[in-house]
Amino acid sequence: MSLEVPPSAQPHCAVHPDVLAGGTCSRCGAFVCADCVRFPLGSERVFCVACSKRPEVDYLEAFRLEHWGRRDSWAWTVGMLTLSLLLGVFLSLASGGAPSRKEWLFSALYLASVPVGGAFFLGRPWARPALVVTPLVLALGAGVLEPAQRIHHLLSALPFMFVAVLIHRDVRNRLFFRQPVTPGALAAMWNRLRNNPIARQAFHFGLSGLLMPLLSPLAVVCGVVGLFRVKPQAHPPIGRRGQALAGIVLGVLSPLLWVLVLLPYLDQHFGLVRKD
Repeated sequence: MSLEVPPSAQPHCAVHPDVLAGGTCSRCGAFVCADCVRFPLGSERVFCVACSKRPEVDYLEAFRLEHWGRRDSWAWTVGMLTLSLLLGVFLSLASGGAPSRKEWLFSALYLASVPVGGAFFLGRPWARPALVVTPLVLALGAGVLEPAQRIHHLLSALPFMFVAVLIHRDVRNRLFFRQPVTPGALAAMWNRLRNNPIARQAFHFGLSGLLMPLLSPLAVVCGVVGLFRVKPQAHPPIGRRGQALAGIVLGVLSPLLWVLVLLPYLDQHFGLVRKD
């Protein structure tokens, strides 16, 4: 007696009935063949073609499209600083008497950076690398106009270059400029912004409660709610169990520390605690 299952009795792909199935979709349970298997970004579970296109399944792709081409906080910051620089230069030229030649040259030097800031605000691709070198160019130009202050100008440009490099590497800003982002960087950004934010808030309230005990109840409440929301096996996964627990612990310890440490200290040094 043969135990082999005939091909007609074996499961076939729901999309390609003539092809044997190699697995099932972890969401809808439909049989899928090798050509229909999909692994969305950040997931190791098997999905069919239809389910893989749903936002709750391919959540990283939906998250990427949500921020794709949308202006971020860095773009607004650079745009506002550029506008402030433009207004400051014109006001400085109009407020005093006749500007000297050096003042005209410095004004022209600062105004040369306005197109870079404006293009960055508008999302022009060339403005991303230009923003990094702009502080250095301004410092070199200022050093030519004031050779005695050359080192001072270069040192003053270093913080601005550091911030510009951070902006250039920022994942959210790269999405605004429609630049490719690796799945790992996208997952880290999603984890920072969307993964159980109430648990993260509980941790922040717990730390703040060490200085302001009135925030301790908020840390405990947010920690409990965030702890109940933790579902590592869900899709997308919901984590931050450690931050939720830390918020609860800090929320409980903060009032105890104030009662057991601060009040005796105040009584010993200032006599603020009345003794009967």
